[in-house]
Amino acid sequence: MIPSNTICVSEEGPANALALNKDATQVVIAGRNVFKVFSIEENDFTEVCNLRVGKNLNLNFSSIDVAWSTIEENTLATAATNGAVVVWNLGRSGRSKQEHVFSDHKRTVNKVSFHLTEPALLISGSQDGMMKCFDLRMKEVARTFISNTESIRDVQFSPHQAHTFAAVSENGNVQLWDVRRHERCLQQFTAHSGPVFACDWHSEMPWLATASRDKTIKVWDIHAKPNLEHTIYTIASVGHVKWRPQKKYQVASCALVLDCAVHVWDVRRPHVPLATFAEHRDVTTAIAWQNDPNTFLSTSRDCSLYRHRFSEAAHPVLWANPHGVCVSARGDVTHAAPDCPLPALHTNPASDRYVPGLGRKQPTAGSLRPQAQAALERLFPGGAASILTRYSGEGRPPCCVVACAKEYKMRGLPTHELAEHNAKVARAYNRHMVGHVWEVVRCVYGRPPPREPPEREPPPPPPAHTNSNAVEEEPLEEVEQWAETQFHNSGVLGMPTLSIYIPPHKYKIRHDATGACGPEGSGWVSAASAHYVDVETADWTLPEEAFPLRAPPPAHQPSILDTTHGRTAAGGASPGGSSSPGSGSSGSNGSACTAPPNLEQTSSAYPGAATLCRAQPEEGESGPLWVVHEALRPHVEPAPLLALALRHHADLGDVQTAALVMIVLHEHRSDLFPYIDEGLQEHWLLGYIEFLQKHKLWNVATEVVRCAWLSSVWSLSQQSSSVTVCCGRCGRRARPRAMCDRCLPHPDLCAVCRQVVRGLYAWCQGCSHGGHLEHMRQWMEKHQLCPAGCGHHCQLG
Repeated sequence: MIPSNTICVSEEGPANALALNKDATQVVIAGRNVFKVFSIEENDFTEVCNLRVGKNLNLNFSSIDVAWSTIEENTLATAATNGAVVVWNLGRSGRSKQEHVFSDHKRTVNKVSFHLTEPALLISGSQDGMMKCFDLRMKEVARTFISNTESIRDVQFSPHQAHTFAAVSENGNVQLWDVRRHERCLQQFTAHSGPVFACDWHSEMPWLATASRDKTIKVWDIHAKPNLEHTIYTIASVGHVKWRPQKKYQVASCALVLDCAVHVWDVRRPHVPLATFAEHRDVTTAIAWQNDPNTFLSTSRDCSLYRHRFSEAAHPVLWANPHGVCVSARGDVTHAAPDCPLPALHTNPASDRYVPGLGRKQPTAGSLRPQAQAALERLFPGGAASILTRYSGEGRPPCCVVACAKEYKMRGLPTHELAEHNAKVARAYNRHMVGHVWEVVRCVYGRPPPREPPEREPPPPPPAHTNSNAVEEEPLEEVEQWAETQFHNSGVLGMPTLSIYIPPHKYKIRHDATGACGPEGSGWVSAASAHYVDVETADWTLPEEAFPLRAPPPAHQPSILDTTHGRTAAGGASPGGSSSPGSGSSGSNGSACTAPPNLEQTSSAYPGAATLCRAQPEEGESGPLWVVHEALRPHVEPAPLLALALRHHADLGDVQTAALVMIVLHEHRSDLFPYIDEGLQEHWLLGYIEFLQKHKLWNVATEVVRCAWLSSVWSLSQQSSSVTVCCGRCGRRARPRAMCDRCLPHPDLCAVCRQVVRGLYAWCQGCSHGGHLEHMRQWMEKHQLCPAGCGHHCQLG
């Protein structure tokens, strides 16, 4: 949206420069593809003449700069890209207005400028580092000025001294020349740290404004010796600068890149512009004030020519926050407030304005009434003064991060004990998330001792067998009795001893022969008493359904019975407990009972599986069941999860937790290396060390360096060890192996005898006083304070 009082005209191509005639009623614009003269009307521009006409449109018509004589109404001059300086006469009859071409420069001409009082003098600055003064009456070069620099970017005649002109170059220098003397310049000084692109003389004061690539505009007082008066800081390289007429402290500028707006600055408030004009959609290439300080013209690479009125300006200071707050690392708060805040100004109702192509909101243009705008210009410089207030953090509780750093432990204990201690410290200072991370480290990398089952009484030894006819045989493979009430016998460690079945009519014979006692009339005998079996009298035929069937194991879990014991037999065991031929130890009858699984072997073969133990039961009762190891659970890899947690804390700014967890892990640290690269580890350690040194925790920082596993970090202990020497007389820091610059004429005196020390010299590192070695020894044997009278408790090593 273009303000109502701003007029615009489109061009055939982007213009590089513009110039006004002496009455400011006409404007000429020049570029590579455009060269026109417009008449400035009240509400629009009217084209007067198109100078880019003719059959031979060569490089003389492609202009970089244009100047209009301040005395002659029809005389123009352009700087061409081919190094030519072309003079144009608008009063010449015919279509071609070209008067004369000067081809004396060897490279591109950057600037042309007419003398303010001599209409026949024209000066030019070129890329070849030379300036040439042309006499238009003689149509020849009057003088050549050699700058001994890379290139000249701008030349301007002084309005205060008729024979003086200023030239700026790309090496950052400013030269002042007398047009009558071409041998050497009058003055030369370095104005900027980068190339200087433009300069402009103040109409009332002997000030010269310079614009540079270093994003600054500097105002120099050239009355005697060049003196820097003001510096304006911008956001981009400054390409052009022009003083505002009738305003002593205000100057307009436009950027060379990035910024498309034209800013008007008050040199007394250099950080924020007084007014901004953001109508252009591309970089502004030239600006020129009319005789009225409230109107100026500008052209841009967007092929447009604008006339701006100051009443349509936007004022960023009205939207800027005049207050600022900052918090230091030690908890101090600093508040800046304006000393003289701007009063409430009356504004016109206007909507927010958006610049096409930028997509960002701009300050509303033309929002101030004329009276309010005048008040703003009057009060604007005073608004730069501010009051700075500091609120100290002394007396408040210390920072929890610093307090934790003092109490954390990094070495000397196992990983899980260090993590447990650090978790308690973190929770003591209400850092519960950090404490949770330490608890995870303790649980993952800790090895707590397993719970042992209660002690059990050993089972009674088996009775002695006196039957000489009994044949000793190996224990048979037996099948567990899985009925709930069938465990009547207990073995070693309280585990159930399994039983075998003997028919009743055979059991009586066995009972009489062996003298073993058992349940009356029962066919089930303890396996512990079945070591001696009468093979001839025993009937090994098993009745049908002698054993209750066992339910098959779940489909998703392997059968512990099959894997631990059933595979050991020749034919294996069936889930129902039936035996396979040839599985017995004797191998005589081809059938045998299946033995119970070895629970100890099962627990070792399956890590994490539950080991069950039954206590020694009373007769006719079942013993309690004890869980020795943890139940079987899925395996989870903790390293990637822990690495993700450390990255999260580091992203939140907590490098303390990330660095210390890596240190405390010790030998487990390598588990995180695939997920945390070495560069990030070094960044965490160096960041934590810098934090500790910032808070003067030197011992803790040294401990971190000592525990570091990266060579780039622990090598700091070999690089940062230094001893600072200060003068014992004035306390000033002295250079290594050199005397104090301030006390150089005075030699070092002994603090005891006050004589010049020659030979061995002993000095205290605390107060820097010393003297003869023998004198210091004798003094310290009788006294504790320094002999110089400073009150320090000196110690002689």
